[in-house]
Amino acid sequence: MKLIFAISISLLMLIAANQVSAAMRKAPYVTFAGTNTEMVVHWQLTTTEPCTFAWGTDTSCAAGSRQTAEYGGDHQHRYTVSGLVPGGNYYYRVTDGPQRYTGSFRAAPADSATTLKFIAYGDTRSDPMTHNAVADAIATTFTRDSAYHTMVISGGDLVADGNKDSNWDNELFNPAFTHIQYMLANLPYQSCVGNHEGTGSLFAKYFSYPFVAHHYWSFDYCPAHFAVLDQYTGYGPGSAELAWLTKDLATSSKPWKFILLHEPGWSAGGDHKNNVSVQTYIQPLCEQYHVSIVFGGHNHYYARAVVNGVEHITTGGGGAPMYKPNATDPHIVATSMTHHFCTVAIDSTVLHFTAITLNGAVIDTFSMTR
Repeated sequence: MKLIFAISISLLMLIAANQVSAAMRKAPYVTFAGTNTEMVVHWQLTTTEPCTFAWGTDTSCAAGSRQTAEYGGDHQHRYTVSGLVPGGNYYYRVTDGPQRYTGSFRAAPADSATTLKFIAYGDTRSDPMTHNAVADAIATTFTRDSAYHTMVISGGDLVADGNKDSNWDNELFNPAFTHIQYMLANLPYQSCVGNHEGTGSLFAKYFSYPFVAHHYWSFDYCPAHFAVLDQYTGYGPGSAELAWLTKDLATSSKPWKFILLHEPGWSAGGDHKNNVSVQTYIQPLCEQYHVSIVFGGHNHYYARAVVNGVEHITTGGGGAPMYKPNATDPHIVATSMTHHFCTVAIDSTVLHFTAITLNGAVIDTFSMTR
């Protein structure tokens, strides 16, 4: 209850600050780089000026305070909070002149942890109003159940045209859409690159994950390993990305393994066909190294396919215009033409998955044992 109340206060302060501050171009948002004693907070101003970043284990943010300076030539700021206790709850405050922006996060659990809850969705582009409603439902989920105050993974296509800064300003980081900003301020945002991210240069500018190369990388989060793919560079036989993915999956000792990509290998039709490269090159690795779920988007609906024990989830209902799924496509076991998000709950050797509409209706659920 204390955490829920604090997050609610955080939202009110965030809304108030965004309504009056012209200097804040992108309000603070959180990403996780893979170290469970660290978390990264980013923000962007419209002018050159210093800010103060403070953090702590309660809303007083008394554990530390530092002045930050911009980097990168476009008034961006970033602070990596270090020395965190794995699994601990933390709060932060960014002060820009008279304005204060607040948020919170939970440090990733200890490596030995056996439980995990997280949220998945994707394809938020084009309609930030609908995305705002999805973000509201996501925020409701992690305020009602603080175990979901971990992270959200996104299947990409964050904005309509990722090569235009105006799209990032107007769609993903628009202060008018307070539920999106609240989600970003309080839940680490872990995304792959989609085709609408274009060259990916602005995607990497605003989401500076520790890429191996291009826009692919991986991270551990207690009992789970996540491999995040870039499908817009070569990943076929002989490619650096496929060699990296093979080694990455082979050397991970985590009991649960997931792949996050944009274009699914098995989906339910619509505007985009199944990605043959995923079927040919990624699926065999999933079977060999026991990947539980491949998360994708690209098609704007919900669909689930099961191929040789590997679950392929199309979660493209984050705000983009809906496509009509074909429930009779090969390997498809569930579809829904609706905006939605997904929850994953791991308890040691058992995983429970649920896909949920904005009004809380369950559209699909399954369990699996590892």
